[in-house]
Amino acid sequence: MKWAQKKNRDGHPIKDCWVTDTGYTVAICRLPEQRFAVTRPTGDVPFAYVGTRDEVVQAISTDQGGAS
Repeated sequence: MKWAQKKNRDGHPIKDCWVTDTGYTVAICRLPEQRFAVTRPTGDVPFAYVGTRDEVVQAISTDQGGAS
């Protein structure tokens, strides 16, 4: 799974925000501790908050129905 820096409408990179090659948005959010918020390609709100990049990949894989 590849990640690229997400860009705004003007083409400027958005800090701490990425988009995967399958369209999921991953952003760092700082709750009491740093977490990754994962949003579906057609979603408006995150469906998962996880602590590591590996957990991001697992959450996306599970959401897509994969076994990883």
